[in-house]
Amino acid sequence: MTGDGWRSDLSDLRGNTMTIRIVRLFAIAVTLTCVVDVGRAAGKLPHYTVHRADGSIQIDGRLNEVAWRNAATFEDFRFTWWKTGKQEQTIARMLWDDQFLYVSYKCSDAWISAVQTEHDSPVYQDDCVELFTAPSPERPQDYFNIEMNVNGAVLDQHHADGPGRVKGQNWNAEGILIATSVDGTLNDDSDRDGGWILEVAIPFSNFTLVSGQPHPLDGDVWHLNLNRLGGKTNPQHSQWSPGTTAIPAFHAPDTFGRVTFSSRTSSEQAVTALAAKGYEPVPEFLQLPDNIRLGPCSAVAINSKGELYLFHRGPQPILCFDVSGRFLRSWGDNLIGTAHGIRIDGDDNIWVTDIKHHMVFKFDTTGKLLLALGTSDRPGTGPDHFNKPTDVAFGPNGEVFVTDGYGNSRVVKFDHHGKFLSAWGTAGRQPGEFHLPHSIMVDSRQRVLVGDRENDRVQVFDLNGRRLEIWNGFAPYGITIDSSDQVFIADGRANQILRLNDRGQVELRLGTGGHAAGQFELPHMLAVDRDGNLYVAEVGGQRFQKFRKTKQVSATELQNGTRPGSNVTNKF
Repeated sequence: MTGDGWRSDLSDLRGNTMTIRIVRLFAIAVTLTCVVDVGRAAGKLPHYTVHRADGSIQIDGRLNEVAWRNAATFEDFRFTWWKTGKQEQTIARMLWDDQFLYVSYKCSDAWISAVQTEHDSPVYQDDCVELFTAPSPERPQDYFNIEMNVNGAVLDQHHADGPGRVKGQNWNAEGILIATSVDGTLNDDSDRDGGWILEVAIPFSNFTLVSGQPHPLDGDVWHLNLNRLGGKTNPQHSQWSPGTTAIPAFHAPDTFGRVTFSSRTSSEQAVTALAAKGYEPVPEFLQLPDNIRLGPCSAVAINSKGELYLFHRGPQPILCFDVSGRFLRSWGDNLIGTAHGIRIDGDDNIWVTDIKHHMVFKFDTTGKLLLALGTSDRPGTGPDHFNKPTDVAFGPNGEVFVTDGYGNSRVVKFDHHGKFLSAWGTAGRQPGEFHLPHSIMVDSRQRVLVGDRENDRVQVFDLNGRRLEIWNGFAPYGITIDSSDQVFIADGRANQILRLNDRGQVELRLGTGGHAAGQFELPHMLAVDRDGNLYVAEVGGQRFQKFRKTKQVSATELQNGTRPGSNVTNKF
């Protein structure tokens, strides 16, 4: 299988090749003898809010219920013990009801292997995921580990007195429901696999002897960690809350993260969180004709009349709507290969980037082609070539700046007629270098803001390419600037929209991963209208969302807001 249904934007990282046997022989010893960084207080550990499931969940390994689509994702797993190989990311979600704790793991995996099928067999030698949890904050060393492989085999233990002290060799979790699905061929390294899913429902009754109650209550906090390990080829060792030892040691309750149980569903929480930050979703804003179905939505722009232009990867890729969302016109078939960026200049002309044909096109408002930059289907580095260009911005004197892009690592500058003027940037991670320049804007101070996506930063230049400063700490898939010169970022990795101050510091975070209104699935690019309303195009969600601005929220009001990559709005 090709794996087209799997998340395609996972970073091409590298993983640990240390054998599982070494992990198991030394994990407990290391945990007991190595000094844990006690300075990692609870406030420095990752946090996650577990919301109630909105609707029933069938444990089938498919994750196609509304509840799963709306559930926020955990932060990316960390590879603390990486040495060599490929780091294969895990996307985890969690939900609950009065009976079950639900956990889903979506694991990128090119070589899937699992041979264990019996209960309490060494499933950790196979491609495997784990849940470690201490249900009572008053007894953080009293924890459970439940380990599950691709075959659905389970190894479970209760450590009442901390690592290495198993209480009752015959303790078994009762009533666990597990289902898996495999995108590829199990135990066959002759091909490349896409990955696998494990979905599990764990009855809360298994934890009552420690938690003292049949299920959590709203606001309860558990200590918890999610792990990934095992595999014959390219074995993995990764965690949600990273360990602190030199050798892989998962049995480390001092490093468990925190999860808070909420009686709200994910969709209810998303709307509530938006309202607290001054926005509300506008459902079903677009009035699409019956013959148009949105593909992955790549970019959005607004002209001086308030008309909305949406760029998507499907038939009629350029769609125009009026201020009320009524469809006006479309074009782009037989010209656009793969939609990426869309911008509108001071004369209301529409500029788009086409990463398939390596082109930049300029249209008037009727869709008439006015200018084409690049050489179609011929990538290159010269003044009349691009290599998968991503975005366009405009200078104060009509200059045109193009981020170029997936194949090249540079910014190219043209005059308003399309004449080449200059270019700057090379591939790399040093200041002034780029690792996928993905988005670009020019602010009122005539600073050129370049979204250096895979370097997780915005680099700021003057109009001639002289570097001024660097803003770190987020993945700038999209950049836009409102009428007050506030910078907004679509962070496709964190599934959030950020508002920055003029020094590049994050003042506001909107959203979590998910499919509900106010959640995001790979927000790609965005726009802000004259009233401060937000418009977000999602590649992963294949949709477009509008958020009406209801009030201004200051940075001071948001000082206890969400951490980067987290969906928790309170501190512990």
